[in-house]
Amino acid sequence: MKKAFQYAALPCLVALAAGPGSAVAEPSIKALYEVALDIDDDGKTDRAVLVLVGGPERTDFGPLSDERYGLGAGESVDLYLYLAAGDEKLDLSRKPAFLRKDIVDPEETPWVQPLESNGKGSLIVMSVYGWGARQSWGEGITIVHRGGELLVAGYTRDWEWSNEVHKSDGTWDVETTIGGCDINFLTGKGVVSEGLEEGKPIEGKFTPVKLADWSDDKRPKACDF
Repeated sequence: MKKAFQYAALPCLVALAAGPGSAVAEPSIKALYEVALDIDDDGKTDRAVLVLVGGPERTDFGPLSDERYGLGAGESVDLYLYLAAGDEKLDLSRKPAFLRKDIVDPEETPWVQPLESNGKGSLIVMSVYGWGARQSWGEGITIVHRGGELLVAGYTRDWEWSNEVHKSDGTWDVETTIGGCDINFLTGKGVVSEGLEEGKPIEGKFTPVKLADWSDDKRPKACDF
């Protein structure tokens, strides 16, 4: 379940007109990334879509690319899942079977990566902080379909943190810390690594979390850095 990240800025507020009785403007939406998979293992192709909600015209991080998208002010990302619709033309006006709003936290990891599937029906959502910067980290959640609902079955996090270290002689150096964690909620096991050493087992047990309940607070403490 381990995923190597490629390292490289709140939910959208609806605009209210000034006068009383004015209509509420609907936020704009468009598909960022999508992937076809059979997440419910029924032999039919499903489609998962990362949907960009709201936001101004792009002026900062640049246009959508095949590798990443940097969220701007007022932009958020929702996850749509359409069952048995993987071979159909995408229509975002159609109600998805599952909708998870704010699947990515723009303040924590504003760089969104394309959706992936592990080939076994699991869906992987990845995002990164500090793309290309000296202080970068990325995370991914693995989503599965069990008992009619979506569960977070795994969590991975990798980081590379560089800081200036000033010496007594007036010179300075750069100290870099790297590490990561890989948690499998289905097996209840996980590993954590620091530096170039192999991952070490984490003490304790882990269990799947409903996707609707997932948040940064659910992140295992062993994955903090």
